Amino acid sequence: MLSSLLAQNLIKQGDFERVLWFVNLMKWLQRPRTANEKNINSETVYTVRLKYMLSMLSKNPEWQLNFVTTINILLEKILSPTQLSKVGFYNSGFIQEFIYRIKEKILPKMPLTDDLETLIYAIFPSENESLYIDCIDECVLNSFMNLFNDKLELHQKLKENILMASYLLSIQLLNGIVTIHNELNLSNLNEKIELLTEFKIETILQNLLINKTTNTLDVAFFNELNSIEHNIDQLYTSMQIQGAKTELVYLFQIQKRKLHRLRILLNFLNPQVLSALNLRLFVSHLIIEANHQKSLKAFLTDNLSLLTKKIVQANSHIGEHYVTYTWNEFKSMFVSAAGGGAITSLTVFLKFTLSKFGLVGFIKGLGDSMNYSSSFLLIQILGGTLATKQPSTTAPFMASELLKSTEEAQRAVVALLRTQFIAVLGNLSMVFPICFIFSWILLSFDHALISYETALTTFESTSVLGPSPLFATFTGGLLFLASLIGGWFENWVIINRIDKRMIYNEKLRNIFGIKKTERLAHFICANSNALGANISLGFLLGMIPQIMKFLGLALDVRH
Repeated sequence: MLSSLLAQNLIKQGDFERVLWFVNLMKWLQRPRTANEKNINSETVYTVRLKYMLSMLSKNPEWQLNFVTTINILLEKILSPTQLSKVGFYNSGFIQEFIYRIKEKILPKMPLTDDLETLIYAIFPSENESLYIDCIDECVLNSFMNLFNDKLELHQKLKENILMASYLLSIQLLNGIVTIHNELNLSNLNEKIELLTEFKIETILQNLLINKTTNTLDVAFFNELNSIEHNIDQLYTSMQIQGAKTELVYLFQIQKRKLHRLRILLNFLNPQVLSALNLRLFVSHLIIEANHQKSLKAFLTDNLSLLTKKIVQANSHIGEHYVTYTWNEFKSMFVSAAGGGAITSLTVFLKFTLSKFGLVGFIKGLGDSMNYSSSFLLIQILGGTLATKQPSTTAPFMASELLKSTEEAQRAVVALLRTQFIAVLGNLSMVFPICFIFSWILLSFDHALISYETALTTFESTSVLGPSPLFATFTGGLLFLASLIGGWFENWVIINRIDKRMIYNEKLRNIFGIKKTERLAHFICANSNALGANISLGFLLGMIPQIMKFLGLALDVRH
């Protein structure tokens, strides 16, 4: 197969034929090991095959001439400044790139001749291929590059394209860092923009481009690139303290990836860096970036990891208050749970009262949602505890304890089990007597809250031999989802500075007065996690059953 590929004369062929030939040649390098190659390590298979190809070219000067000329034409076409600077980067916002990646999953692949990214992805559809590229022997790679020593026009063209691509990346880095400063509300940026390292790098590269020289690419210049990365890390840390904004996390990721690309490109113009090693690094980098650009999973993982971390941290902090260690804390938890049980009893009565109105569909779901949400908020405001809600907040706390030490985790598990038992006992100590007494009073006046048939149906629906375990598991998932929504809402409140927006809002000041507005703002910010979790849980428990009925799914909640 290799002989037939190398023997082809593609100089007068079209772009598609040349690209297809190159793809087939690379597929030959990547093919599974044959019986004769079973003793070759998978990491060195590229080196062995590349060495064999070079040997065949040296024995056939005509093949070598066609090979070098074809590769020369391909490189001039695909290694343009735009292509070098954009592979793996979609210059838009988080939402736009999310939609772009979904579109790329659905639509047919782009033609191979259109851009470098499509070509890289077609040849290397897995990031793991970069590991094999990294293992190519330096001497063999130098021998391959020596084939193009007499192509002076190609060398000059690539040098100019690399410099232009570097300049384009420096402009994007400057624009990105200005956006980050604005998003983080860093003051006096307009007065100090010329002091930004990104501005200095952009100016230097612009001058190099105008003068067509690279003499100033010394150690000091590359140290400036290191300072840019250090500054990005510092700004990223400050953002974590303020709150995680998905769009900003995405921008930080792009900045670091573009800076890495800029450093690799400029190393081609740095005489102190070996060209063969940098070429190997560059190809490996392009493979990772091209695959990263196509991967929806990698995109969501990179950009939502910090937000997830913030949510878990917030829930861990809240869950700590639901774990008790001393007898005084146990007693307080019992009293708190008893209060939560009393409010829950009223919620149950209100639910059955609403059922007498014959509400169905969305209206019934909305009524139940308002009932549940009001109950949860009232429990929160009055300092009550509902045992069934505890696991959604104590789970992140347990995760944080496990990271500390095994001893701390064991202590927390024992305390958590005791606390959960006390909370359940406290809830039942009020739910059972209140429901029994209130129902007995209504029944004595011949006004039963629910009919005998309804009571029997409700009792049978809670049997462990029926679908109740499945419904309870599903409800647990809703509880966990509500805790995530609560963490997200808290992060959103911090990012958008809702307290300041409310305090200085003229309409709110006119309606409630300055002091009441301030108290309301501080209350919302201090309890944003609980507010988001309680309201969302109420609507999830109220609306999801109605949605399931609409879809014809026999899935209910048990809470």
